[in-house]
Amino acid sequence: MTASSAPSAARDDETLDAIGTADVRVFQRRSGYRFTLDAVLLAHFAATEGRELSGPVLELGAGSGVVSLLLVKQFGVEGPVDALELQPGVHGRLTRAVSLNGCEGQVRPVLGDLRQARTLLASGAYGQVVSNPPFRRAQAGVVSPDEERAVSKSEVACDAEAVVAAARHALRPGGGVSLVYPAARLGEVLGLLTGARLFPRVLRTVHAHVEAPATRFLVQALRDQDRGLSVRPPLIVHGAGPGGYGAEVAALMDVPLAERDGG
Repeated sequence: MTASSAPSAARDDETLDAIGTADVRVFQRRSGYRFTLDAVLLAHFAATEGRELSGPVLELGAGSGVVSLLLVKQFGVEGPVDALELQPGVHGRLTRAVSLNGCEGQVRPVLGDLRQARTLLASGAYGQVVSNPPFRRAQAGVVSPDEERAVSKSEVACDAEAVVAAARHALRPGGGVSLVYPAARLGEVLGLLTGARLFPRVLRTVHAHVEAPATRFLVQALRDQDRGLSVRPPLIVHGAGPGGYGAEVAALMDVPLAERDGG
């Protein structure tokens, strides 16, 4: 086996990147879509708020595998986690990352379109669904000419309604779905969830700084169970120091103590 074909080797158009505190490593195209902090925050939120949700986990739009791998390696979710990804090239990198991280059997790559969930996935098979879906509406702004970036960032291959419908189909009664979206889409997404009888149970907003408005929100909703909505304290990404993380995020990213909050 040559170095370029070895599971641990990045190809010429790729980088091999580490994330989190458990040495999770993923392959990413140098010029393609690349994961952001949202993936780490979502994995932590789903693992924390989904402690009581037993059974297999499904990730919709798994990309390079960051969320699925973090759930298993860093946050101890038993799974297994089925990582559904639409794009064959991205799915190939995801499959190699599963092998590289020693997560065969725990994270199971699945090539497919979440819009076809009713034919791809058994109804009610999962205790938890997670998704870091495309954020930008297809008609909003300029769509990237790079197909991988466009599919990952803009709703050209699926929209929020399709994500919610796939989650509804996949979840068992009482199961939960965790999502991350831009704060501007809060009303829309909560409405879609409630309309599908996925009742919001936990909401947390994400802010760049203490004084800043929310940029993202994390939400967990339960299938067919309305327990009322709990709003968690806001999550502050950056601490007092220029460019430094706040203590909570720094702990998720394995930032040395001396660098936390700008120290």
